[in-house]
Amino acid sequence: MAGLQTTVSSDVKKANENGNGLILYQNYQSYFCLKVVFALHEKKLKFKSHIVDLFRGEQFEPWFLKLNPKCEVPVLKDGVKIIPDSRRIIDYIEDNFSNGDVPRLIPEKGSPEYQNMERMRDLLDNVPIQLVTYGCIFNPSLTGKMKLTSQEIKIRQGVFTAQENILTDLCEKNREFKDHYLVKKNNLARLTTLITDENEVEKGILDVEYALNEVEKALVSHEGDKKKWWLCSEKFTIADISLCILLTRLQMLGLTDKFFKDNNLPNIQDYFKRAQQRDSFKKTMNQGDGIVNKFSSLDTKEQVFVTVGSVAIVLAAAGIATFLITRNK
Repeated sequence: MAGLQTTVSSDVKKANENGNGLILYQNYQSYFCLKVVFALHEKKLKFKSHIVDLFRGEQFEPWFLKLNPKCEVPVLKDGVKIIPDSRRIIDYIEDNFSNGDVPRLIPEKGSPEYQNMERMRDLLDNVPIQLVTYGCIFNPSLTGKMKLTSQEIKIRQGVFTAQENILTDLCEKNREFKDHYLVKKNNLARLTTLITDENEVEKGILDVEYALNEVEKALVSHEGDKKKWWLCSEKFTIADISLCILLTRLQMLGLTDKFFKDNNLPNIQDYFKRAQQRDSFKKTMNQGDGIVNKFSSLDTKEQVFVTVGSVAIVLAAAGIATFLITRNK
């Protein structure tokens, strides 16, 4: 169930102990939320998580629309300031919480390392992760062995069949937000067309492959005293956060089986093994364990949501309604 949880790094810095603190509206396994959580842990900042239940469509409720009319998580609240969008949030905390001993996530501005970080960040953030994620779920022949159970895959596939009717219902129930819901219906229709088209999904996978090849080139270029560098510099940066979350998603989808086959991209493989040992990475990936959280891990910009009644219909059609209903929220 959605609610407020406190996440406190073991080494909380004074820069975040004043004011009302940081509240992150998020979902545990949203691709975009993971980036922000990772950044907050890297900077050792204290924050509270308000879990938005995307599975039940909580991001479309009036209270959340007032926070973000785009109906997307993550959203960061810092006192009276409200910052949506993972990239904007990370930039905000970097600009406002980098004093004293708080670690910085960007190299010195204007330096070659900074310029390279910006380039790699743009490259990785523009990967069509939405298309690739659901494209693989709907076209499993395009990927390897996914780290999802057959039930989880069926749920993600089945949810799409209920969404058009749900959005129609929301338009009637919350007429003041009708325009927002209609935009989502149009986005859903476009998304459904793309993810069920194998050719489009293959193009998305090729975009990912291009990005990974560029990353491999960058890592290969680290010679001599730069051998232990991260992606762009000696220190872990925003670009590393983008890369790690991307690799985690590709691993979940089974695409690392494809990309790492025959020891391909060996430097990325070594890099990822090293990154997974970071305390901040472990904290990020270990938040919100539980089967219900896995079922509700539908990414913000993918806008997948269902109401309780519709969930029952979808799951019954998939033959797994009882399986979910018996799990505690």
